[in-house]
Amino acid sequence: MAKILVVEDDLQLRENISEQLELSNHEVKTAPDGIRAFELLPSFRPNLILCDVMMPNMDGIAFIRATNRHALYRSIPVIFITARVAEQDKLLGLEAGAVDYLFKPFLQKELLLKVNNITRGQTEFVLHQLEQAAAHQETEIQFIKRFSELLEQQASNPFLTADKLSLEMNMSLSAMQRNLKKYLRRNFSELLKDHRFRRATVFLLETDYSLQQIADRCGFGSLSYFSFSFKEANGVSPLRFRQQYRPKTALPNN
Repeated sequence: MAKILVVEDDLQLRENISEQLELSNHEVKTAPDGIRAFELLPSFRPNLILCDVMMPNMDGIAFIRATNRHALYRSIPVIFITARVAEQDKLLGLEAGAVDYLFKPFLQKELLLKVNNITRGQTEFVLHQLEQAAAHQETEIQFIKRFSELLEQQASNPFLTADKLSLEMNMSLSAMQRNLKKYLRRNFSELLKDHRFRRATVFLLETDYSLQQIADRCGFGSLSYFSFSFKEANGVSPLRFRQQYRPKTALPNN
Protein backbone atom coordinates (compact mmCIF):
# COMPACT_ATOMS: atom_id res chain seq x y z
CA MET A 1 0.00 0.00 0.00
CA ALA A 2 1.25 3.44 -0.95
CA LYS A 3 0.29 6.92 0.19
CA ILE A 4 -0.79 8.87 -2.90
CA LEU A 5 -1.68 12.54 -3.24
CA VAL A 6 -4.06 13.33 -6.12
CA VAL A 7 -4.01 16.97 -7.23
CA GLU A 8 -6.77 17.65 -9.77
CA ASP A 9 -9.19 20.57 -10.16
CA ASP A 10 -11.87 18.48 -11.92
CA LEU A 11 -13.96 17.15 -9.01
CA GLN A 12 -15.38 14.17 -10.90
CA LEU A 13 -12.01 13.03 -12.22
CA ARG A 14 -10.39 13.60 -8.81
CA GLU A 15 -13.00 11.41 -7.12
CA ASN A 16 -12.77 8.71 -9.81
CA ILE A 17 -8.98 8.47 -9.50
CA SER A 18 -9.20 8.43 -5.71
CA GLU A 19 -11.79 5.64 -5.75
CA GLN A 20 -9.75 3.49 -8.15
CA LEU A 21 -6.62 3.86 -6.04
CA GLU A 22 -8.41 3.12 -2.78
CA LEU A 23 -9.89 -0.04 -4.31
CA SER A 24 -6.28 -1.09 -4.94
CA ASN A 25 -5.55 -0.62 -1.22
CA HIS A 26 -3.70 2.69 -1.51
CA GLU A 27 -4.16 5.49 1.01
CA VAL A 28 -5.28 8.61 -0.86
CA LYS A 29 -5.55 12.33 -0.13
CA THR A 30 -6.86 14.82 -2.69
CA ALA A 31 -6.46 18.51 -3.41
CA PRO A 32 -8.06 20.81 -6.02
CA ASP A 33 -4.93 22.86 -6.70
CA GLY A 34 -1.23 23.20 -5.94
CA ILE A 35 -1.70 25.47 -2.94
CA ARG A 36 -3.96 23.05 -1.08
CA ALA A 37 -1.72 20.14 -2.09
CA PHE A 38 1.34 21.87 -0.68
CA GLU A 39 -0.49 22.41 2.61
CA LEU A 40 -1.12 18.64 2.85
CA LEU A 41 2.50 17.58 2.36
CA PRO A 42 3.81 18.05 5.95
CA SER A 43 1.10 15.87 7.50
CA PHE A 44 0.56 13.32 4.71
CA ARG A 45 4.06 12.76 3.24
CA PRO A 46 2.96 10.80 0.13
CA ASN A 47 4.98 8.14 -1.68
CA LEU A 48 3.62 9.37 -5.02
CA ILE A 49 1.90 12.48 -6.41
CA LEU A 50 -0.59 12.40 -9.29
CA CYS A 51 -0.91 15.99 -10.44
CA ASP A 52 -2.88 17.81 -13.13
CA VAL A 53 -0.88 20.34 -15.10
CA MET A 54 -3.55 23.01 -15.72
CA MET A 55 -5.14 24.14 -12.43
CA PRO A 56 -6.24 27.45 -10.87
CA ASN A 57 -4.31 29.24 -8.09
CA MET A 58 -1.15 27.14 -8.50
CA ASP A 59 -0.73 24.89 -11.54
CA GLY A 60 1.07 21.56 -11.59
CA ILE A 61 4.39 22.88 -12.89
CA ALA A 62 4.54 25.59 -10.21
CA PHE A 63 3.54 23.08 -7.52
CA ILE A 64 6.28 20.60 -8.46
CA ARG A 65 8.87 23.36 -8.63
CA ALA A 66 7.80 24.42 -5.13
CA THR A 67 8.20 20.87 -3.78
CA ASN A 68 11.64 20.63 -5.38
CA ARG A 69 12.82 23.54 -3.24
CA HIS A 70 12.27 21.43 -0.10
CA ALA A 71 14.62 18.55 0.70
CA LEU A 72 11.82 16.55 2.34
CA TYR A 73 9.64 16.59 -0.77
CA ARG A 74 11.90 16.73 -3.80
CA SER A 75 12.38 12.96 -3.90
CA ILE A 76 8.62 12.23 -4.14
CA PRO A 77 7.91 10.91 -7.68
CA VAL A 78 5.29 12.79 -9.71
CA ILE A 79 3.02 11.61 -12.52
CA PHE A 80 1.50 14.51 -14.44
CA ILE A 81 -2.09 14.28 -15.69
CA THR A 82 -2.81 16.39 -18.75
CA ALA A 83 -4.79 16.71 -21.95
CA ARG A 84 -1.95 18.56 -23.62
CA VAL A 85 0.05 16.15 -25.74
CA ALA A 86 2.46 18.59 -27.41
CA GLU A 87 6.08 17.51 -27.08
CA GLN A 88 7.15 20.86 -25.62
CA ASP A 89 4.52 20.56 -22.87
CA LYS A 90 5.76 17.07 -22.04
CA LEU A 91 9.37 18.25 -21.91
CA LEU A 92 8.39 21.13 -19.64
CA GLY A 93 6.87 18.68 -17.16
CA LEU A 94 9.82 16.33 -17.29
CA GLU A 95 12.21 19.23 -16.71
CA ALA A 96 10.13 20.23 -13.68
CA GLY A 97 10.66 16.76 -12.23
CA ALA A 98 7.83 14.51 -13.43
CA VAL A 99 8.72 10.83 -13.85
CA ASP A 100 5.78 9.97 -16.12
CA TYR A 101 2.61 11.25 -17.79
CA LEU A 102 -1.04 10.22 -18.00
CA PHE A 103 -2.75 11.76 -21.02
CA LYS A 104 -6.47 12.39 -20.73
CA PRO A 105 -8.56 10.40 -21.33
CA PHE A 106 -6.73 7.41 -19.85
CA LEU A 107 -7.81 3.90 -18.95
CA GLN A 108 -8.10 2.74 -15.36
CA LYS A 109 -5.66 -0.08 -16.16
CA GLU A 110 -3.05 2.41 -17.40
CA LEU A 111 -3.41 4.46 -14.22
CA LEU A 112 -2.97 1.46 -11.95
CA LEU A 113 -0.08 0.03 -13.96
CA LYS A 114 1.90 3.26 -13.80
CA VAL A 115 1.16 3.76 -10.12
CA ASN A 116 2.05 0.17 -9.24
CA ASN A 117 5.26 0.26 -11.28
CA ILE A 118 6.51 3.27 -9.33
CA THR A 119 5.37 2.17 -5.88
CA ARG A 120 6.68 -1.37 -6.42
CA GLY A 121 10.05 0.09 -7.33
CA GLN A 122 10.01 2.10 -4.10
CA THR A 123 9.15 -1.02 -2.09
CA GLU A 124 11.95 -2.99 -3.73
CA PHE A 125 14.37 -0.16 -3.00
CA VAL A 126 13.34 -0.08 0.67
CA LEU A 127 13.65 -3.87 0.92
CA HIS A 128 17.07 -3.69 -0.69
CA GLN A 129 18.12 -1.06 1.85
CA LEU A 130 16.82 -3.21 4.71
CA GLU A 131 18.65 -6.26 3.35
CA GLN A 132 21.85 -4.25 3.13
CA ALA A 133 21.38 -2.97 6.68
CA ALA A 134 20.80 -6.53 7.92
CA ALA A 135 23.90 -7.73 6.08
CA HIS A 136 25.98 -4.92 7.59
CA GLN A 137 24.65 -5.75 11.05
CA GLU A 138 25.54 -9.42 10.58
CA THR A 139 29.03 -8.43 9.42
CA GLU A 140 29.42 -6.25 12.51
CA ILE A 141 28.29 -9.03 14.85
CA GLN A 142 30.63 -11.57 13.24
CA PHE A 143 33.59 -9.19 13.41
CA ILE A 144 33.03 -8.29 17.07
CA LYS A 145 32.51 -11.94 18.02
CA ARG A 146 35.66 -13.09 16.23
CA PHE A 147 37.77 -10.25 17.62
CA SER A 148 36.53 -10.86 21.18
CA GLU A 149 37.25 -14.58 20.95
CA LEU A 150 40.80 -14.00 19.71
CA LEU A 151 41.44 -11.33 22.30
CA GLU A 152 40.28 -13.67 25.05
CA GLN A 153 42.54 -16.44 23.74
CA GLN A 154 45.68 -14.37 23.20
CA ALA A 155 45.60 -11.50 25.69
CA SER A 156 47.93 -13.42 28.01
CA ASN A 157 50.66 -13.21 25.37
CA PRO A 158 52.81 -10.18 26.28
CA PHE A 159 54.02 -10.01 22.68
CA LEU A 160 50.54 -9.78 21.17
CA THR A 161 50.30 -6.94 18.65
CA ALA A 162 47.62 -5.53 16.39
CA ASP A 163 49.54 -6.91 13.40
CA LYS A 164 49.46 -10.45 14.78
CA LEU A 165 45.78 -10.32 15.64
CA SER A 166 44.84 -8.87 12.25
CA LEU A 167 46.52 -11.90 10.64
CA GLU A 168 44.37 -14.16 12.80
CA MET A 169 41.35 -12.13 11.67
CA ASN A 170 42.36 -12.67 8.03
CA MET A 171 42.28 -8.96 7.31
CA SER A 172 44.73 -6.13 6.92
CA LEU A 173 45.81 -4.14 9.96
CA SER A 174 44.20 -0.98 8.61
CA ALA A 175 40.91 -2.78 7.95
CA MET A 176 40.84 -4.24 11.46
CA GLN A 177 41.62 -0.91 13.10
CA ARG A 178 39.00 0.80 10.95
CA ASN A 179 36.35 -1.74 11.99
CA LEU A 180 37.31 -1.43 15.65
CA LYS A 181 36.83 2.32 15.47
CA LYS A 182 33.58 1.92 13.53
CA TYR A 183 31.97 -0.78 15.68
CA LEU A 184 33.57 -0.38 19.13
CA ARG A 185 34.79 3.25 19.05
CA ARG A 186 38.20 2.12 20.37
CA ASN A 187 41.56 1.19 18.87
CA PHE A 188 43.37 -2.11 19.39
CA SER A 189 45.72 -0.88 22.13
CA GLU A 190 42.85 0.53 24.19
CA LEU A 191 40.78 -2.63 23.86
CA LEU A 192 43.72 -4.90 24.74
CA LYS A 193 44.62 -2.82 27.78
CA ASP A 194 41.00 -2.73 28.98
CA HIS A 195 40.69 -6.49 28.56
CA ARG A 196 43.87 -7.15 30.54
CA PHE A 197 42.80 -4.83 33.35
CA ARG A 198 39.36 -6.47 33.58
CA ARG A 199 40.99 -9.88 33.70
CA ALA A 200 43.48 -8.74 36.33
CA THR A 201 40.68 -7.30 38.44
CA VAL A 202 38.86 -10.65 38.42
CA PHE A 203 42.04 -12.46 39.47
CA LEU A 204 42.72 -9.93 42.23
CA LEU A 205 39.23 -10.22 43.69
CA GLU A 206 38.37 -13.87 43.09
CA THR A 207 41.64 -15.83 43.30
CA ASP A 208 44.69 -16.19 45.50
CA TYR A 209 47.11 -15.84 42.59
CA SER A 210 50.20 -13.85 43.40
CA LEU A 211 50.70 -10.51 41.66
CA GLN A 212 53.42 -12.09 39.53
CA GLN A 213 51.06 -14.87 38.46
CA ILE A 214 48.37 -12.33 37.57
CA ALA A 215 50.86 -10.26 35.59
CA ASP A 216 51.87 -13.37 33.65
CA ARG A 217 48.32 -14.62 33.07
CA CYS A 218 47.14 -11.21 31.85
CA GLY A 219 50.03 -10.59 29.45
CA PHE A 220 51.71 -7.66 31.20
CA GLY A 221 55.15 -9.21 30.75
CA SER A 222 56.57 -8.13 34.10
CA LEU A 223 55.34 -7.44 37.62
CA SER A 224 56.75 -3.92 37.55
CA TYR A 225 54.89 -3.02 34.36
CA PHE A 226 51.68 -4.57 35.69
CA SER A 227 51.92 -2.60 38.94
CA PHE A 228 52.77 0.66 37.18
CA SER A 229 50.06 0.46 34.51
CA PHE A 230 47.39 -0.80 36.94
CA LYS A 231 48.02 2.08 39.33
CA GLU A 232 48.07 4.55 36.46
CA ALA A 233 44.66 3.32 35.31
CA ASN A 234 42.98 2.80 38.69
CA GLY A 235 44.73 5.18 41.06
CA VAL A 236 45.87 2.42 43.40
CA SER A 237 48.40 -0.40 43.15
CA PRO A 238 47.18 -3.97 42.51
CA LEU A 239 48.06 -4.96 46.07
CA ARG A 240 46.21 -1.98 47.57
CA PHE A 241 43.23 -2.69 45.31
CA ARG A 242 43.10 -6.30 46.54
CA GLN A 243 43.41 -5.25 50.17
CA GLN A 244 40.66 -2.64 49.84
CA TYR A 245 38.09 -4.61 47.90
CA ARG A 246 38.79 -8.19 48.97
CA PRO A 247 40.25 -8.19 52.47
CA LYS A 248 41.82 -11.47 53.53
CA THR A 249 43.99 -12.54 56.40
CA ALA A 250 46.64 -14.21 54.31
CA LEU A 251 47.26 -13.23 50.73
CA PRO A 252 50.50 -13.38 48.75
CA ASN A 253 52.23 -10.05 48.44
CA ASN A 254 53.99 -10.67 45.13
